[in-house]
Amino acid sequence: MSLIQLENVTKLYDPDLILDDISVAIEHGDRIGLIGRNGTGKTTLIKIINGMLANFKGKVISAKGLRIGYLSQEPELARDCTLRQEMLKVFKKRRVLEDKMLLLAEEMETQETSDLLAHYARLQEQHEQLGGYDYEHQINRILGGLGFNASDFNLPIRVLSGGQKSRATLAKLLLEAPDLLLFDEPTNHLDIKGIEWLENYLNIEYNGAVLVVSHDRYFLDKVVRKVWELAKHKIKIYRGNYSKYVETKKVEQLVGEREFKKQQAFIEHEEDFIRRNIAGQRTREAQGRRKKLARLERVDKPKPDAPTIQLNFTPETRGGNDILRCQNVGKTFGDKTIFTDLNFEVYRRDVVGIIGANGTGKTTLFRMILGEEPTTEGEMWVGPTLKFGYYTQELEGLNPDNEIIDEIWALRPQQTQGEIRSFLAKFLFSGDDVFKRIGNLSGGEQSRILLAKLLLANANVLLLDEPTNHLDIPAREALEAALAEYPATLFIISHDRYLLNNLATKLLIFDGTPGGTANLFEGNYAEYTAEQEQQAHQGNQQPSENEQASQHSQTSSQKSKSKSKRKRKIKAQRLVGSN
Repeated sequence: MSLIQLENVTKLYDPDLILDDISVAIEHGDRIGLIGRNGTGKTTLIKIINGMLANFKGKVISAKGLRIGYLSQEPELARDCTLRQEMLKVFKKRRVLEDKMLLLAEEMETQETSDLLAHYARLQEQHEQLGGYDYEHQINRILGGLGFNASDFNLPIRVLSGGQKSRATLAKLLLEAPDLLLFDEPTNHLDIKGIEWLENYLNIEYNGAVLVVSHDRYFLDKVVRKVWELAKHKIKIYRGNYSKYVETKKVEQLVGEREFKKQQAFIEHEEDFIRRNIAGQRTREAQGRRKKLARLERVDKPKPDAPTIQLNFTPETRGGNDILRCQNVGKTFGDKTIFTDLNFEVYRRDVVGIIGANGTGKTTLFRMILGEEPTTEGEMWVGPTLKFGYYTQELEGLNPDNEIIDEIWALRPQQTQGEIRSFLAKFLFSGDDVFKRIGNLSGGEQSRILLAKLLLANANVLLLDEPTNHLDIPAREALEAALAEYPATLFIISHDRYLLNNLATKLLIFDGTPGGTANLFEGNYAEYTAEQEQQAHQGNQQPSENEQASQHSQTSSQKSKSKSKRKRKIKAQRLVGSN
């Protein structure tokens, strides 16, 4: 029997239809990615599966004793508990047994009877069946994997940030190990290291089923083996991960177009025959063909995908070839060192992906480039003819009291209302939508407004801080396509590994140690991880002294060749002092 089965589920939020006659099942061990545009009903479907919504048509049939864990986007934790205490709640049964065993042990110190020994043995067996004493290790491992330090464990929940609370909720859910995990954007508050840890945990250690709503395409590639596409109120099921789904969709589109054209040509041929012969000698044949044509099951014309945002970033001026040079740059706030010893150069048309743990100074570096923060040590040179466009992950730069049209019109006051409305239509704001207040918009809608303002800046250097955070997959793909055509320089802070793979020519990797630094890597994210894996593999091997000498010689030769190629590719590096 399936873990859970939906039969003919239909849901309306009067008068809008959200889900229409949905029939799907989740089996043991399934890894399902639920994808679809924002607002198509993904969260609604998950809440129905979890029993949080009852006002719908159809049936939801669950396996007996099914335990479901739901990670929502709104964490629910006890404010006055510490982080560790909240995790310990998962193991309440074991801890109760431990208290009983302790009391029995104390009682047996004064009288050791066979009944007490038997009772203690039964409690001990129950305790071991539940997992024994390993839960402290589990708590430490899972909290550590999700980015918490040991110093965080005794912090009250109320002092944690929103992102930390989301990660704490995820940790508690993993510790509970339910039969079915329902995830709603589980990677939102994780850095790349945390996302990779979660992928490994789900792939190696967790044995239950997973249904995940996510716009993280790399995560979907790593974790899911089946895709549910929710579109036009229906679900269509695809086998494989996200990349396989994309390939299958392309093939479906091509086959659909081919079949439609083939049938249209056949229909046109038959109709032509009928017109020419309906009143002639071949009347009976023409009538027969007309009857067959009337009974023909028509192939629907393939419908284009729903519209998505339209972007075209165009620099007003070209700017120079030398964009940024850092020599021994460091930054401290008070007695806290954020980073130190940054040494790298950036040239025109470089796409620099910036990665590292939260709090390592990535956004601070952006503010230093913009001149909003001074360097504490070292020298930073920024090209004199640069015009910056800055996208903040906090969605700053929007007036919550403004209507959408006024927010954009202020940047182009010479244009007519019609021209502004046409421009906003490229960002999916049409009709009365343009009169909505900024403060009432969703994160995704505000993100589209910021991208619209960024486009109007006509900058020749773009600084993008988590630009895909609030975008659905089609909008992410549209943004990627536009940035790929951008004929200038990009700096992108992102946990979106798909984006970094498709765009980055260099990676600036913050090492995450207190007061640490960042190193420049030539290549995209896949190339970087491949090199990391190769180094780890080589580190696990222990060659002889002769082999080490040979490897050293080969490595030196390879580095020499690599340097020569790099010089040809990006110019020889120059010191700041040479200016």
